[in-house]
Amino acid sequence: MLSSALWSRHLSHREVQVFCLLAIGLHLLPLLLADYTYMDDVWRTQVASDSWTGEGRVLTGWLYAVLSFGPGAPNLFPLPLLLAAVASALALARLVQHYFVAPDASAVLVVLPLWYNPFFLQNLSYQFDGPTMALSLAASVLAITFDPERRRYLVYGAVWVAIAASFYQVSLNLFAGLCCVEVLRQVVQGADLRQTCVHALGRLGQLLGGCLLYYLSAFQLMTPLRQSLLAFDGQWPAIVQQRLQVIAGHLGLLYTPGTAWFILGLLALAVLGVMIAAVRVLRSEDGVLARLGLLLALLLPVPMLLLLIPGLTLLFAEFNDGARTLLGLATVMVLVLWFAHRLLTGLHLRLGWLLVIPLLCMLSFAYAYGRVLLVEKELQQAVGFSLAHDISARPDLASARRYYVLDIGSSGQWLPAASGSVRAMPALKYVLNINFLLLPEMMPRLGLSNFGSHVPLSRRQVLARSPQPRVDHKFYAIHLVDDVGYVLMKTPRDPESYRW
Repeated sequence: MLSSALWSRHLSHREVQVFCLLAIGLHLLPLLLADYTYMDDVWRTQVASDSWTGEGRVLTGWLYAVLSFGPGAPNLFPLPLLLAAVASALALARLVQHYFVAPDASAVLVVLPLWYNPFFLQNLSYQFDGPTMALSLAASVLAITFDPERRRYLVYGAVWVAIAASFYQVSLNLFAGLCCVEVLRQVVQGADLRQTCVHALGRLGQLLGGCLLYYLSAFQLMTPLRQSLLAFDGQWPAIVQQRLQVIAGHLGLLYTPGTAWFILGLLALAVLGVMIAAVRVLRSEDGVLARLGLLLALLLPVPMLLLLIPGLTLLFAEFNDGARTLLGLATVMVLVLWFAHRLLTGLHLRLGWLLVIPLLCMLSFAYAYGRVLLVEKELQQAVGFSLAHDISARPDLASARRYYVLDIGSSGQWLPAASGSVRAMPALKYVLNINFLLLPEMMPRLGLSNFGSHVPLSRRQVLARSPQPRVDHKFYAIHLVDDVGYVLMKTPRDPESYRW
């Protein structure tokens, strides 16, 4: 009886919520176990202050002020992430009810890529920014569940879009992608041209309304550097094309001999679903213009979804191709799984459980990534401990007034303990995105509080004034110029197979 219920029983809304909570909790576990202070977390932990207002993410500062019961922003990990995970699970459960009138457990699998997206792991890696990026995802999902054909819900959706952008602007790509999915679903589920157009305009109204609310509020606090856009001149098409090629290369990292078979299978099911819907539209008794309009509404969202994988990042003067900006990939995966679920369950209800395969792959990637974070953490700690010992053990170095770290940008492109994992899952290197072994902000944890960030001398100037290092280590050399110490990071001379 239990087996029968698991395979075919319709779930209540509470059961869908529990399913989503368990799925997200299972995905978060490796990040919680790693407990790695990622990139910006290092200096944010040290200063513990609000620095998000100038980035246009004013709600992030407010969140930490509320959780810390004060004006600062101390590191509260993992509390904010756990709260954001609960909010995201509830939002995903609401989306399941939006997509399926009477969902079973396999229907929940369709929306999980919004969280299981392999590139979203980089967002979640930030102990400060990760929770707010997750909240922006939850807000975007909530916005799409409000029917825009009702004026009140159109406003609600716009407000949630503005909230999402105030946490993380790139979430606009996610909401726009979900809008494309909604328009396509309207056609597939048999809506006529008028219904489809009204719905599409309503979704556009939610998006533009949310952007307007964001522009009138948090955007005004953003620094000019963050607002600068790519110059619209003769070079613009070539630059955008080059950026798209870079993004395509990153996406290709997910395609390996181990994943190719189910990726191609899912894409084939999605293409088949679009073709079936297109044939039905062409064979309908509607007029020619109506059929052409529906066909356009069916096909146009597909290239738009692909462009929305990088989305806004294509338009900014400063191009950021980091994995955390590719939230739009999740909407493509949701659409593919929605088509696959629709076709598979149409053949047999239990075939919908085949969607476990791609989700298990994403889950395995998350656990492999958690192990890579752990070995990165151990290596950085070892280097930091060694440096702290070298400085403390020598009186001439211990008495230095100030210390600075000069990195050549490749000292961290070396992680021998993860070399096998990276060969098996090439995308791990891209998601990790670490190119340093040591940051000056790491040293106060080891009792050395005299490390500065604004280096007064260049590497060449240091070597000219202090040719011989006081300490020559495998990973660094310590030079003393007057009463100021300089830690010159090295590129490890080890087998190339261990390098990024």
